[in-house]
Amino acid sequence: MDKSKRIAYSGIAAALTIISLYLGLISVKGKITFLSLASYILAIPIIVSNIYTGLLVALASDILAFYLIPNKVYVLVFIPMSFYPSVKAYLESRTKFHWVFKYIYFNLSIIAVYNVYKFFILKDIVIGYYYLFLIAAQLFFYIYDVVFTKFIGWVINKLGL
Repeated sequence: MDKSKRIAYSGIAAALTIISLYLGLISVKGKITFLSLASYILAIPIIVSNIYTGLLVALASDILAFYLIPNKVYVLVFIPMSFYPSVKAYLESRTKFHWVFKYIYFNLSIIAVYNVYKFFILKDIVIGYYYLFLIAAQLFFYIYDVVFTKFIGWVINKLGL
């Protein structure tokens, strides 16, 4: 694929990511769904180009989201998710134990978002049923990653790559 098509796909992916985040803001029950969709879209630049391009598009999307999305907590949750497609691509191409490292990334992301939220946004944050939340988050991540892998296969099939 030539360079102009890769740049076009990257720009479209960034735009669709911001649109997905906006749809998540106006959705009553689909916030996590649209966050997941936004991160799935960020796999397209990696598929058509490379991991480095995926990182740049994720960074550009994060900056755009910070300026365009009014709910900064929503953006804060999205930032680790935006880099996950690059992390996933890198780990799956480098090691057989990618699941271990993907779960490490996910759990470190939860800790980072929690601490940023706690120290900068809301000082007295309390999560009821903390351990139940962590178990549910692990299950969510498993489903998220399985669906993500299927999405990548679908995109590769549709783009004919």
